[in-house]
Amino acid sequence: MTQTIQPAVKTQTLHKIHLLTDGNAHAFGHSQTPSRVSHALISEAMLPQIRTVATLIAASRHDFNQASPNIFTEEADFFAARILVLGVRRFHLDITLTPMLKTANRRAQAFAKAHNLPFQAAEIHMSLHNRRPADLLIIETEQPAQTCGNIITDSLNLARSLPQLPL
Repeated sequence: MTQTIQPAVKTQTLHKIHLLTDGNAHAFGHSQTPSRVSHALISEAMLPQIRTVATLIAASRHDFNQASPNIFTEEADFFAARILVLGVRRFHLDITLTPMLKTANRRAQAFAKAHNLPFQAAEIHMSLHNRRPADLLIIETEQPAQTCGNIITDSLNLARSLPQLPL
């Protein structure tokens, strides 16, 4: 019997963050840093916890008696890591990414259970990407991100405010 993962409770105060997925090998190309965003612009490359957790999630599925693939993680591993590290409750995604987000929620839930971490599933907010750079992800999280208009400063401030994962 499969367990249903419930989406986030709607009564939370969520903060919108624009996440530049420059730390994710699964991003489809890199664009220039957007010049105008209305919310905090964060560089994922400056949040090594996301890559670490994504790799640990991928490692939990790998058979180490066999050779490792050239690309160890999958896109769903990075989404699962964002759910756990940043506390993402909502991703603004194209509807075609719904199956990937369901996989990410299952992986995040399993990893959280194995490591006694809190877990709350993320939901999708249907969004078109036609005017958004391919490597810019809009997320909503309980984690507030201060905005000073500088991607490096904003990223460092968010990194300092993240809870330490007991891994």
